[in-house]
Amino acid sequence: MKNQLDIIKRAWRLLASFHKWFYIHIGLAFLLSALSIAITYSGSKVLTYLTENNVRLIVISFIAMFAIEIIWNIVDYLKNKNELKHLDQDIAQFLQERSLEKILSLTPEQHIEDHSAIKQQVIVRGEIAIETVIKLFTSDFLPNISYLIIALATLTWYSPIIGGASFIVCVILTVWVTLFTRYYRPFIQKNRDNWTEQGKIRTEAFTHLQLIKLLGRESHFVKKYIDNRKSYADYDRHIGSINLRYRTQRGLFTSSSDNLIFFGAILLVLSGLNSIGSIFLVWSVVGRVFWSINGLTRALRDLPLRIIEAEKYFEAIDLAPSFDESGVKKVDWDKDIAFENISFKYQKSDRFVFEGLSFTIQTNKITAFVGSSGSGKSTIIKLLMRAYDYPQGSIKIGATELNKIDARYLRDHIGYVEQHVDLLDDTIRENILISVPEKKRNSAEKRLEEVARHTRIDQFYHRLGEEKFNTVVGERGIKLSGGERQRVGIARAIIKDPEILIFDEATSSLDSENEKYVMDAINDVSQGKTTIIIAHRLSTVRNADKIIVMDKGRVVGEGTHDELMKNSPVYQNLVAHQLS
Repeated sequence: MKNQLDIIKRAWRLLASFHKWFYIHIGLAFLLSALSIAITYSGSKVLTYLTENNVRLIVISFIAMFAIEIIWNIVDYLKNKNELKHLDQDIAQFLQERSLEKILSLTPEQHIEDHSAIKQQVIVRGEIAIETVIKLFTSDFLPNISYLIIALATLTWYSPIIGGASFIVCVILTVWVTLFTRYYRPFIQKNRDNWTEQGKIRTEAFTHLQLIKLLGRESHFVKKYIDNRKSYADYDRHIGSINLRYRTQRGLFTSSSDNLIFFGAILLVLSGLNSIGSIFLVWSVVGRVFWSINGLTRALRDLPLRIIEAEKYFEAIDLAPSFDESGVKKVDWDKDIAFENISFKYQKSDRFVFEGLSFTIQTNKITAFVGSSGSGKSTIIKLLMRAYDYPQGSIKIGATELNKIDARYLRDHIGYVEQHVDLLDDTIRENILISVPEKKRNSAEKRLEEVARHTRIDQFYHRLGEEKFNTVVGERGIKLSGGERQRVGIARAIIKDPEILIFDEATSSLDSENEKYVMDAINDVSQGKTTIIIAHRLSTVRNADKIIVMDKGRVVGEGTHDELMKNSPVYQNLVAHQLS
């Protein structure tokens, strides 16, 4: 229970900027509760005066009831308008912005290690849960509590017996609901975990539809989904039957109590202790009291599920960056990049990728890294881009330690092209300009045609038609060929005029014709830049100013192609196998 209260308190603190509007909402809800009782009370007086044939008081009571109903509708309008204008969409937007900011504050390392689909589900459900938890209290729990207090006080004023009986039923129902909610929570938690696992299978299938089709594995994924779905459905039916029995038993108890209290009110009228109007008052108020209890029941029933989702949400956004990405924003880019005694291993691995690694990347030169898979080539790039931190050794650009450089500033000065270029489902224009800071976007856009020529994008203009840069490339660039995607990726890398260019296996998945186009683009844009190339193919690295040969996390050779062909057996072996 304490944990649940802590989550609710945290959700409330999170929405501190909305407290003013919540207080207005709660105040108006309390006023509506009082007005509802006043309407019922006025109606009971009309009936009482009707039996007494007192026309003057009948008219006064009826006018009062009519006026209060008008006021009730005005207050209800103001409450709903306040919710619509200041709470609904504003809270959703606030939570979405905050979640995105928190997730984007994490380091690339943390995004590489996590499953993005599961993370998205946790965040989306958590945002909904936080909003729901607070609204359960402000729109359901507190208004219903206020009505119960006012209603029970009114019933007790009319008849202490009726008020006392109603109070006892309310206490029994509240205790019953609380105990059942505590018992039911583990079932809900397990059901939610099952649902998440099932959602993961669907997300994986939709993410890789093309792969599944091309592999002919449709039946495998359908069976996997159905098996998981059956397990989820069986358990859902099990906990549904538990909840159904509880709701039926609670309904029988509530309706029985309602009728017994109503019968008691009839007996009081027959004995002359109360007026006929009290029958209407008791009938209306008691029914509403138990309806309010049901409202509280729904709120308390939904609360555990929402608490679980909010708890997972807070766990996700409470993650601190795995290292500090802030730092200096001034670097001498005309200096060499020096790795000195670098040792590194991935967090979930017991084996070092490399230990005591040292080499130099010369400024304004092309440096290529070659080696078999697992030799550490791509890890070097990840360290250079501060995707990971390095606990041992030194990486310097000139005299500046890499991990002392602001990560965003560093990445703004690096143009990076990966093996499989990741494109947005947007236009070619947007996919190129996305790498440019907003303040430089206008000037960069003026260079689009020039960049297109350098990266050989102009060679497939004929496929784009009149739309040209405004052509939408589809999900992950599906409308473009592999070579065309790579050229868009190169354009994205150079449009911001970076000091360092990195090509990580940029041609390894291309055919020979597309490789030629992409290599022409790489050679063109690399002039006068510090360029780093990770490659398997000889044709990609042959003309590099320096080739660094990697093997099992060690540098086993450095030099030009001709030099390495004379003195590096590992390089010779790679060349013999076309660096594959």
